[in-house]
Amino acid sequence: MRGDPVRADGADGEGTLWRRPAMACVGVAAAAMAYAHLAAIGSVDPMTELTSRYALFGPSGWAMAVAAIALAVSCVWTAYGLTRVDPARSAAARVLLVAAALGLLLTAVFPTDAPPGVTSGGGEVHRWAAAVVLTALPCAGRLLGRRFGEPALSLAAGLSVAALVAFLAARPGSPVAEIVGGSGYHGLLERLALLADTAVVFLAARCADGRDAPARAARPLGASFEAGPVLLEREMKPTGQ
Repeated sequence: MRGDPVRADGADGEGTLWRRPAMACVGVAAAAMAYAHLAAIGSVDPMTELTSRYALFGPSGWAMAVAAIALAVSCVWTAYGLTRVDPARSAAARVLLVAAALGLLLTAVFPTDAPPGVTSGGGEVHRWAAAVVLTALPCAGRLLGRRFGEPALSLAAGLSVAALVAFLAARPGSPVAEIVGGSGYHGLLERLALLADTAVVFLAARCADGRDAPARAARPLGASFEAGPVLLEREMKPTGQ
C-alpha cells in the first residue's frame, strides 16, 4: 500500500518548481518537432526517412535543434529535482537522464550526413548519440515508474522499447528487414519511438515533486520506547518459562 506522499523539502510549492518547468520544456520540444514535420512536408517522407533528415532543410533543422535542446533541459531539470526528492534510490535513473540529455545535445550539434552512403565523423557522433537517447530514456522511465508507482510512465517506457525493437528490425541493414518489409515504414517506427520517449520525459518530470514516492516506513518515537522494556524482558527471561 502506498504511503504518504514525500515532497521536495516537504513543500508542494518547491515540488511544483521542479515539475512544471520540466513539463513545459517537453511541451516546447513537442511543438518544435511538430513544426519541423510541417515545414518539411514534401521534402522528407515520414514513412521511410529518419527524423535526422529534418536537420538538412532550413527551418525544420532549427526546429529539431530546439526540440533536442528543450528535451535535454527537461531531462537535466528532472534529474536535479530527483536529487531533492529521492537522492539514493533514483541515482541510476538520474544518470540515465543526464546521459540522454548529453546525447540529445550531441544530436543537435552534430547533424546527420547528407548524401546516402557518406559517413563522416560528425555523422557517426550523431548516430551513436541518438542510440544513447533511444536506450537511456526507456530505461530511466522503467526505473522511475517502478520506484514512484507511475503505471503510465512504465507503460510509456514499455512502448518505447517495443517501438525501438521494431525500428531496429525494420531498418535497412537489419537481417530481417527484407522479411518484414521494413524499408516502407522504418521512419514511422522511429517517430513512434521518439514520441514514446517524449512521453517518458514528460511523465518522469511528474516524479520530480515526489508526489507518489513511497514514504519510508517509520514508527512513532513513543512506540520505540515502549518496545524497549518488552524486548529486554524477553532477553532476561529464563529458558523454558
